[in-house]
Amino acid sequence: MGRTHMLLENTPGETLTQTRKPVDAAVDTAAGAAAGALAGFAGAAVMEGFQTYAATLFSPSGSQPPATEQAAQAAARLVGGARLRKAERKTGGAAVHYVVGTLAGAGYGAMAETVPGVTRWHGIAFGLVSATLIDQIAVPLAGFSRPAWHYTLRTHLYGYASHAVFGVVTEAVRKMVRSRKVAAAEERTGITIEDLSVPLLLGMANGQRTFTPPAAVTVAAAGSGLGLKGTPLSFLTSKWTGAIMSAAAIGEYMADKQPGIPARIAPGGLVGRTIGGALSAAAVARPGKALLAAGLGAAGALAGAYISYRARAVLARALGRDKPVAFAEDALSILGSAALAGYAAMRENQRQNHAEFALAA
Repeated sequence: MGRTHMLLENTPGETLTQTRKPVDAAVDTAAGAAAGALAGFAGAAVMEGFQTYAATLFSPSGSQPPATEQAAQAAARLVGGARLRKAERKTGGAAVHYVVGTLAGAGYGAMAETVPGVTRWHGIAFGLVSATLIDQIAVPLAGFSRPAWHYTLRTHLYGYASHAVFGVVTEAVRKMVRSRKVAAAEERTGITIEDLSVPLLLGMANGQRTFTPPAAVTVAAAGSGLGLKGTPLSFLTSKWTGAIMSAAAIGEYMADKQPGIPARIAPGGLVGRTIGGALSAAAVARPGKALLAAGLGAAGALAGAYISYRARAVLARALGRDKPVAFAEDALSILGSAALAGYAAMRENQRQNHAEFALAA
């Protein structure tokens, strides 16, 4: 990956050239993807509301049942071999709509960090491209709708208008989140969005699995340190701690599939998840923010335990089987924990590089 340069004022008439290292680009891209995911979710919500009112104006002749519901039905068959009932299909269709919006937003947010041109027309370009790639190409290819030429002009206008709204809202929210992050980065003594979101999300992952986030954090700490050396949490930098946590996580995955295992919302399960959430969150916090992060991690673990418990019960009932949902939950917890711990490690690496540059300057 190439490097770019930034010019910094030192004294009157004198400038310092700071190399923008790959870690800076990686952190910005990850933060942009996170902001884009949040923005995409918001855009999907506004788009859904727009479609409710715009349908009477455009009178679209879309596929029946809607493509999102067909996608949910196909996913249910693939995972559990079950056929969703009408009410479950509607819920599944809404979930597909929001998942696609969130993923599209994440990709858009990441690209916006390195290719600013994608944000042109205040996000309208992104919305129109999304409509073309998803509605006009991907959905028919997947067999969830007829080819584009089978639908009326009103239907196409309805689809493009809806996605234009999605693009505008996504860009507005992404820009707001990223501008706040940049402003907060200029004054690092305050509380930033990352100080709240990263510990909270890591705690919610701990609500799903007791040992997965601690295992991810210890692996990251052993590799980069996470700035924990010389702190009470320095034991997390040991490779032995990482091995123990990883073994415990694997054991939990196996035990979770066994009948008669206590519910995660039982007192014992909640205590373990709360401690794990507080520990993991404190480990990824910026210097001076460990106590705040620990509290957020503990709260996130409690919320995550109840939310994931209810979600798993609903999905297992809809599919008629629990194991596919359990494996999907394993994957979500692993990927989420690894992404958050990896981002924290890159951010700490970036902080150390900037501190070294400041000393050299």
